[in-house]
Amino acid sequence: MTAIDLSQQTFSNAWYRVADLRCALRPSVIARRQTFGQEIWIVLKEKLSAEWFRVSPEAYQFLATLNVDRTVSETWNLTLERDHDFTLSQEEVVQLLGQLHLSNMLIYDQFSNSDSFFERFSTKAKRQKRALLVGFLSIKIPLFDPNRALDASLPLIKVMFGPVGLMLYLLLATAGAITFMQNAEALFASTEGILAPGNLFLLYIGFAFAKTIHEIGHASLCKFHGGEVHILGIMLLIFTPVPYVDASASWGFRSRGERLSVAAAGVLFELAVAAMALIVWAHTAPGTLNSLAYNVVFTASVSTLLFNLNPLLRFDGYHILVDLLDMPNLFANSRMQLKYLCKRYLLFLRSATPAAHNRREAVILPIYGALSLGYWLVLMIGIITFVANQYLDLGVLMALILVTMLFVLPTFKFARWLATDRALRGIRLRTNAITLIWLGAILVPLTLVPLNQTVRVNGVVEAQQARSIFAEARGQVRVPSPENGSWISSGQILIELENPELDFQIRSNEARKRQLESQLSQSIAQNHANISPLREQIAALEIYLDSLRNQKSALRVTAPIDGFWTATEAAAHPGQSVARGTNLGILTRPDDWRFIGVLPQVSSFVFNNVIKRASLKIGGQATQTLAVAAPTIIPFENGALPSRALGMAGGGNIAVASSDPQGLTAAEPFFRIEANVAQTDNAAQMMHGALAVMRLELPKAPATTQIGRKIQQFFQRRFRL
Repeated sequence: MTAIDLSQQTFSNAWYRVADLRCALRPSVIARRQTFGQEIWIVLKEKLSAEWFRVSPEAYQFLATLNVDRTVSETWNLTLERDHDFTLSQEEVVQLLGQLHLSNMLIYDQFSNSDSFFERFSTKAKRQKRALLVGFLSIKIPLFDPNRALDASLPLIKVMFGPVGLMLYLLLATAGAITFMQNAEALFASTEGILAPGNLFLLYIGFAFAKTIHEIGHASLCKFHGGEVHILGIMLLIFTPVPYVDASASWGFRSRGERLSVAAAGVLFELAVAAMALIVWAHTAPGTLNSLAYNVVFTASVSTLLFNLNPLLRFDGYHILVDLLDMPNLFANSRMQLKYLCKRYLLFLRSATPAAHNRREAVILPIYGALSLGYWLVLMIGIITFVANQYLDLGVLMALILVTMLFVLPTFKFARWLATDRALRGIRLRTNAITLIWLGAILVPLTLVPLNQTVRVNGVVEAQQARSIFAEARGQVRVPSPENGSWISSGQILIELENPELDFQIRSNEARKRQLESQLSQSIAQNHANISPLREQIAALEIYLDSLRNQKSALRVTAPIDGFWTATEAAAHPGQSVARGTNLGILTRPDDWRFIGVLPQVSSFVFNNVIKRASLKIGGQATQTLAVAAPTIIPFENGALPSRALGMAGGGNIAVASSDPQGLTAAEPFFRIEANVAQTDNAAQMMHGALAVMRLELPKAPATTQIGRKIQQFFQRRFRL
């Protein structure tokens, strides 16, 4: 629905365009009284084209006086003579007739009608083409008129929205809520496979089914309140066909409750579908029906809450917000208010006309305009990125259309406005000069002023003298290791383990050895033939006993060098089992430390710059900055990460190959960067293998250069370009 843009100018420079016209409202236009807050509006509806238009009572008083037997100028003068309090200005009349003309709600005398028909047709065609370009992600294709089918279904619709239907809806909603609470954990766990390739077809079927019920809800409640629904069609939403209906007849309802109910009907119907599908999902075995029910639950709940109820998008939530705020045409007026603020406070045009009629609207309109515009931009970028990931050429085409819409067309329109708009007569030179000043104030800092340029490199800190300690025997912890960061001297006990089974084996084998030695003594005195075999057994048993005793001595783990001790969780608690070969910790000398970092390929531009300064921050010690020596970049591609913690498998941000269970092989090659850490009094707080970030300061560069590089890196990282 459109609305007029009121002006405070009594006389208009464009009055000559309409003064001699002979026109009137079409006979097919009907008027209804409507109240928004404390304001009274007249809603005009063109029955043949289903166009809606909202005007003030004063504007409707003027429109009702129009007649093809007299000119617009004569009608305006006549209205002034009849009502001395009439305040509709010439500028308001020009804008009012212009918008009604575009909405095809006016008829003209024979001469004017034939002359303006082609103009109106061509203007309408241009508007439709422009709307198709702007809305290329949601193209609507009308199919047929469902009004007769809704008339035939009216008895059922009355039952559905009556007491019986309300009771059934509440029972269904209650059952769905109980089922949700009983199966919430399994329900959320199943979302991991929602975008799996094998599920996409069922996801679309569920989406199409939920949206069909959604549109039936709008159409049914609109018909229930006496409205007409003449269009049912297919909307290509991001090139995906989904159903839609035109329930705009609800805009003409006098009751706010009726308008709100029609706007919310689709969401309520979808939530009912989600409840039914949830019950089916919870009571069926895994299979096609179970998967389809889950997809219906997902699309009928998540998509409804994130999109349909989002007031920043022109869906159901927007129309609900318009009625709650009593601010008709909120979307268009918010854009007009933003334009007014730019004209009034950036170009200093005192003649600029605000879209806001009061202080409340003056606050709400620009806030809503900025939020909706920003959200739309983020949504478009997200959609284009998603499409480009699947079909790069199509994504590039969509990106070009978006750039054209956001920058090229607005720039062209603004330049044409500066050059030709009649409102700038007499001040055009000043306005152009102000525009150039603003343009320079924006472009000069962006393109000429050098700004600090830094690159952050993720990596780990390692001691150049370090010794990892491993368990050489299996056992249980009897005495745990010292606290992390403790200074350990060479030979000092780190961990004591115990192994009762090992002790038993030693005792039993020592007893066996004594038995063999006793048999050997008897053989020497009685049977010389057994002497050699017994000695061989005793020798083998001694070797085995030596191995067992070595294992027992290995249960006491001592420090091979001096250094600071950092233990792992493998032997942190008494009684904890430790397998042979387990990493118990590391001893590090505090004298020399180095940083080993991972420089992605998209940051290879560092090779072409001089590193002015480098600094280091250790993870968990954000308040301390360490100096490092001049970094060395190894200009060869590497694939093995210096630490598992840098990869996504260990909580880092570097993608790792799925074929590597250790999480040490990067998905893409990178450049290795190393730097020695300067001596510091806080060396005891440094831990071998701790995550760190090195900050490289490069020569200053303008913002446009840095932004361009960021965009290039995004495309390289996302699309492998």
